[in-house]
Amino acid sequence: MKGKISIKTVIVLVILVLVGVLAVLGVGAVQTYMSGAAAGSDAKNVIANPNSDGKSASVAWSTDKSVQGVVEYGTSPASLLLRSLEADPTTDHKVSLSPLKPNTSYYFRIRIGDQVYDNSGIPYSFKTKPGDAVPTMAVVPTPSIALIPTTGTTLVSGCDHTTDYNHDGVVNSIDFINCLKNGGGTVPSVVPATTVLPTGSNSCAGIDFDHNGVINSVDMIKCLQSKK
Repeated sequence: MKGKISIKTVIVLVILVLVGVLAVLGVGAVQTYMSGAAAGSDAKNVIANPNSDGKSASVAWSTDKSVQGVVEYGTSPASLLLRSLEADPTTDHKVSLSPLKPNTSYYFRIRIGDQVYDNSGIPYSFKTKPGDAVPTMAVVPTPSIALIPTTGTTLVSGCDHTTDYNHDGVVNSIDFINCLKNGGGTVPSVVPATTVLPTGSNSCAGIDFDHNGVINSVDMIKCLQSKK
């Protein structure tokens, strides 16, 4: 009869309705799962700790679920080309960054899967420590040299670099070597200040003319000038 619906048609309609309901429920379940996964991996309490050596730092954060993250970092907020990956999934995260340059600003963000976490669209940042200062070299004081007395005939023991041991009017390394060859024994002190200068240019050799305890070329020049 016309106007009547067959049993087969009813069955087909029921099947189509069930398929539609299951499809809607399935999409909702997937969306709910994905939403829960993203919420559980949000990076929270992000902290950067530069180390005192100026060459390393650590980045720490936490998540509600156990995930594995990557810290992307660099010296420019537009170029985060360096990466440091966590070894294992966890909820308490800490990643070491090294080697770094001392006293330098660094920028970073955290990537978990396809999600990127930063400071509201701007990379997090920190500045490394200046590092250990270069140690200063200790200044070693120069030992003072005792001058030979300018008067008297007292004997001076030992060898030094200020005595004209060979009495040639010039104090140099030859005098010191000659003293050492003689066993570093005693040598006569310089000529007394009251000594009368003999005539002739050669008579100025070996005389401490300015009485400063050192016999050198200055004494010779002054001695010769006094004869003019």
